[in-house]
Amino acid sequence: MSTLRLSIIDAALNLPIRDDVNLLEQCLSANLVVARSCRNGNCGRCDSTLLKGRVQLRNGLQLEGPTTIALCISHAQSDLQISQLPLIKSPSHWRCQWQSSSQLRLPAGRQIPPRKGDICAILFENSVELNEIADISGRDIHLLNACTNSPANHSVSLITIDRDHQGQYALWREHQHQRQTLWAHINHATAVIAQAAYQQNTDGAHYHIEHMPKG
Repeated sequence: MSTLRLSIIDAALNLPIRDDVNLLEQCLSANLVVARSCRNGNCGRCDSTLLKGRVQLRNGLQLEGPTTIALCISHAQSDLQISQLPLIKSPSHWRCQWQSSSQLRLPAGRQIPPRKGDICAILFENSVELNEIADISGRDIHLLNACTNSPANHSVSLITIDRDHQGQYALWREHQHQRQTLWAHINHATAVIAQAAYQQNTDGAHYHIEHMPKG
């Protein structure tokens, strides 16, 4: 077994891979939810563009880039560079384990990770901090800036947002008859994503979106 590298141009990811497991299974293990169906190279769902490198197919045939390959029957024979990875639509929020003020860990499973360079918001119980994803290594997310807050229960929600996310809406938290503004001056789409992420909490609080008057 050899340890090689797979560069995925579309997602700005660089992953360690093995030569004894097909590329589809390794992408799924890295939380990349790739479209797939037959798993025998016939349906075309997991077809991707091999830009550089060499793979061996299940039947022993070897291919070199640039060419199209079915990930489910392709085994790496060298470091690879691929593009046009057929990812299923990415979710917009994740419940992450707190590693440090500048590092979070994605949950285990086959959820598509955010991408390097994404603008994100870290949702703490009583506040929101904006940040940027500097790098992703496996399940670990490295933030561009260190967070000034820390969670009480060692987990936080992370959402990806548009750079132009400002607007006339606010997200409120209501708990035990007390109201608190969590995030103000955001657009409606951002408020909906943040509300959905906060509602995964089990603290008994309610989260409301309100339109803010101009001026």
